[in-house]
Amino acid sequence: MGNITVNPRLGTLRCSFAGSLQRFFGNHSEINTMKSLKGITSFVAVASGGSFTAAAKLQGVSAVAVSKNVATLERQLGVRLFQRTTRKLSLTQEGRTFYAQCQGPLRELEAAQAVVQGSTKSLSGLVRVTCVSPLGMGFLLPLMSEFHAGNPKVHIELHLDDAVNDMVGLGFDVGIRVGQLRDSSLVARPISPLPFVVCASPAYLARCGWPQALDELAAHNCIRMRLTGRAEPFPWFLLGVDATLDKSFQGNLSVNDFHALVTAALQGLGLICAPLPLVMPLFRAGQLKPLLTQHIDPQYLVYLHYPNRKNLPARTRTFTDFVLERLSREPDLNTPHQELVAPFGRSLL
Repeated sequence: MGNITVNPRLGTLRCSFAGSLQRFFGNHSEINTMKSLKGITSFVAVASGGSFTAAAKLQGVSAVAVSKNVATLERQLGVRLFQRTTRKLSLTQEGRTFYAQCQGPLRELEAAQAVVQGSTKSLSGLVRVTCVSPLGMGFLLPLMSEFHAGNPKVHIELHLDDAVNDMVGLGFDVGIRVGQLRDSSLVARPISPLPFVVCASPAYLARCGWPQALDELAAHNCIRMRLTGRAEPFPWFLLGVDATLDKSFQGNLSVNDFHALVTAALQGLGLICAPLPLVMPLFRAGQLKPLLTQHIDPQYLVYLHYPNRKNLPARTRTFTDFVLERLSREPDLNTPHQELVAPFGRSLL
């Protein structure tokens, strides 16, 4: 995989070349090592091109800059690398020895650079994705067969997690989350609204009745989501619900997973507040009923996050473009929520 094999090779090459530098210069700081490397590349360019002017054209800098780099290198080495006259430039004996020993490490560094540059263009390697579980299970996983058919060398590592996490710090290439992450280095592209809806099984409603207003929910068994490590339950994102009212929605069961939440509702254990796309198939099957649909709040959006577009690997760009295009076609993500639930609810107004 691109980000597995490239980095160790770069580490090996760097250590190898750093060892070569230490043989010439002794122990160096990181900054001095980079200065030495600049001087060495200029020296090799001059030796290969036969003049400072030719080396300057090769490196895309001025002849003066090349001359300064070589002069700095000669001071560090304590030797003269070139014999200079007004008409001729030639390598000294020390220069010829140094030039020969620089060839191998520089070729290795050029090869490493080609590998890294190729990884940004190659449709192969690993893409690590973190995604909220309702979208991951209901929409992303069903797309993987089609994606892999067109991109057989790209490996997807999918982590389903409903808690907000440090996407970059944990090494993820793509994140699908509700709301925009507070990281200015990330691109955030909207996917769709993610409204939540109160619902219950027909058996529960037959036994306990249909709530007709928000303040009636306190009299029902409200099953709550409580994410791991959080003291407070996951809020019920509904129009008209503030923190005080939300605390009145209590029950005898809490879970830490949306699919467990839905399973509890299917078993008739109580009311739940769940993402609408997750429960729409169950509304169609008659297994759950939407409640208080006039309080569905469409303001929460799902975003796809990824690092800055500059130098984005082809595998990551292809995956994000594919996901955004396919999810834009999903009716349950893009149809107005009232239109979706109208055929399945009970008229309460």
